[in-house]
Formats: sequence, C-alpha cells, structure tokens
Amino acid sequence: MENITELLRQYRHSQGLPADFYTSKEMFKFDMEQVFKKTWIYAGVVSEFKKKGEFRVVQVDNNSIILVRDQQGEIRAFHNSCRHRGAQICTTDKGNVPNLVCPYHQWTYNLNGDLIYAGRMGESFSCKGNGLKPVAIESIAGLLFINLSEDPSYTDIEKMKADLAPYVGFYQLDKLKVAKEIDIIEKANWKLVVENNRECYHCNANHPELLKSWPPFGAGFGWPDDPREAAAIAQKIDEAYAVKRPQWDNMGMAHEPLDLTEDRWYRAMMMILENGALSQTMNGELACKKLLPGFSEPDNSDLSMWTHYNSWHHFMCDHVVTTMVIPLSEDETLVRTRWLVHEDAQEGVDYDLDNLTHVWVKTNDQDRWLAEINYAGIRSDAYRPGQYSEETEGLVMNFIGWYIKQLQSGI
Repeated sequence: MENITELLRQYRHSQGLPADFYTSKEMFKFDMEQVFKKTWIYAGVVSEFKKKGEFRVVQVDNNSIILVRDQQGEIRAFHNSCRHRGAQICTTDKGNVPNLVCPYHQWTYNLNGDLIYAGRMGESFSCKGNGLKPVAIESIAGLLFINLSEDPSYTDIEKMKADLAPYVGFYQLDKLKVAKEIDIIEKANWKLVVENNRECYHCNANHPELLKSWPPFGAGFGWPDDPREAAAIAQKIDEAYAVKRPQWDNMGMAHEPLDLTEDRWYRAMMMILENGALSQTMNGELACKKLLPGFSEPDNSDLSMWTHYNSWHHFMCDHVVTTMVIPLSEDETLVRTRWLVHEDAQEGVDYDLDNLTHVWVKTNDQDRWLAEINYAGIRSDAYRPGQYSEETEGLVMNFIGWYIKQLQSGI
C-alpha cells in the first residue's frame, strides 16, 4: 500500500502516469480491487440472450460470472461457484440450459439461481438459502452492467440509466442479434487500451479504414492550423448539424451532446458520418440492407457512446458495434467486439459478414499494435510521464482523473 500511496503522490494532472501504474503486479491487483470489483462493468448486451436459459460467462479477475435469461425472461447474474464445494457450474463460455447443474455432484439450480436439487444431503439439509450467490446487474436499454461489490452503490448506474437510455433505447437492442463476435488479446495494460480509445490524435496516421466514414472534427484531430480555414470548416459543420437536428427530432432520436462532467463517467455524441457515408464500411454504403427497427430509411448518423472504463459503442442505422475491455493481467487485456444487426437480417442476403466487420477488425488490430508498442516503450528505463495535449487528449485526461479518484478512495 505504501508503494501505491507514493505512486499517487507522483501523479501530476495533465501528464501521463508513472510506469508502475501500468507495469506493476501490485498496482494491477489494486486496480482489480478498487475499480473492477467496486464499480459498474459493461459485461454484454441483451441481444446475446434471445431465449430462456441462454447464458454467457464473463471472467473478471478471479471471479467467473454467469449471465443468464431466467424463466421470467429477465437477465440475471450469479457467481459461477456451486454452493456445495465451490466448483464452477458453467464450464463453457456460452450455451443454453434448462437449469444450472454443477458437474461435480449434480447440485441443480433453476434459472433464478434457486437450489432445487441436492442429492443425499440428509434430512436436516434444506435447499432453501443455498441458492447461487447473485451479482448486481442493471440494463441500460439493453446494455448490461454488473457490479461485483458486496454492497454496490446504485446512484451512479441509475443516473447513467436516466441519461443514456433515451439515446440507446431508440435502437431497440432486444430486437437485434449478434452477427459476429471477435476476441483479441492485447499485450498491454488495460489503461493503455482505454487511453488509446479516448483520443484520435493517432487516427490520421493509423486508421485509414475508419477515416473513410469517421468524422474527424471534434474528435481531437483534423483541424487545420490556419484559424480562418478552421473557422470556415466549423461553420460548415454547424450548418450541417442545423439541418440534421430537426430530422433527428422527427425520428424521435436523442441527439444533444452528453459530455463528461465531474460526476458523469460516460459520454454520448451523435455525429454525422463523413464523405456521404451511411455506415462504417469501406465504401460508405450500408453494411446491412435490413435497417434497425427504428429506421424507415437510411440515416448518416453515428451515435458514439462510451463509459469509463471498459466500453465503447457505435450505433448506426443498419448495425451496432459494441466493445468491452476486461483486464487479464498487468500486461494483457481482453478486447471483445460484437456486431449487431436486425434479428431478421439474413447473412448472405442482407449482409456480408466480412463487409460488416472489416472496418473495425482493421481498426481494432491497429489499436492493438499501438497499445502494445506503447506498453513496450513504457517498460523502458528511459520512460518518464509526458505532457498530454489539451487540444487532442482532453478525454484521456478525464479518464485518468476518474481512475485516480477510484484509487484514492481505497487508500
């Protein structure tokens, strides 16, 4: 704890973190205890659980968590640990089951987590009171968040739900399906993965596929040095949004910018795609012919939304891209991306899977490489925290400031 206290004293606002924040096993353990086991983690999307009994397992540090749709149609979360002798119940990442059965001694739990069978335990034993240990779970219009704390605070999640549900709800995630899911393991500390996502200072040099549709202005890059030229571009952008906002209003889409504040750890920005694009594809054309339920015609919008500290999402008229980040160790991070389309869309008819996923497959791989060379460089004896750019890295500074507050609360 003394080492961590000293590291926190070394931190300077608007500068990067000292190396041990990224490379120390002690700091990684503290991150897990103070951040990932106390705050709300994005863990999945309702579109994964189309039928009763469908489950997914999410690993958070030493905790394996089952997410499952119960008999009443609600999505619940439980620790993946039998109440008998602790064996894991679900030994595969996903599936569909009528009940949750421990493979060790066949203790059986219904989808509500109640113990309904425990053989040869004697007359004095009661199934009642021996159900699976629940994990707090909340849905924000279909985005699922869990909290591993013994006594989770609902203040933050309720505020986030009230703020974000109007944006996310338009896309009706319960009527979508997962067309593709890809996991990559980045050999970098999780904070570097998130920091990289929070700025586009690096985009011009590294993301040619994304920049075919991604709006450069307002994302930390792209503004010309000439102030007159910049002012002309800003005016053109303002005029485009002035035309677009009434259209979004008529569609019932929430679109006012929801930016970060001292007590807001999430962000939602409605953007107009660049170059006449209707979707994040190489040619800007629709990735899926069957539009999402809220759209009667194509729209050139992208709702960019993310939450500190482990998720980012893009909502378009034809598909959704949703990404979660889970640390595996101080030097490895799981990045799981899902592509969602209308539940009635047919692969090969309404969409081509390679075309649907191409831009973000490339972008994720480019970001993986950037995070990995960043981590490798930070391990150098020569590394010292550098100055962040207020023009291009303000969102990184906000993330780091939020992160430091979580650690300070545990000192």
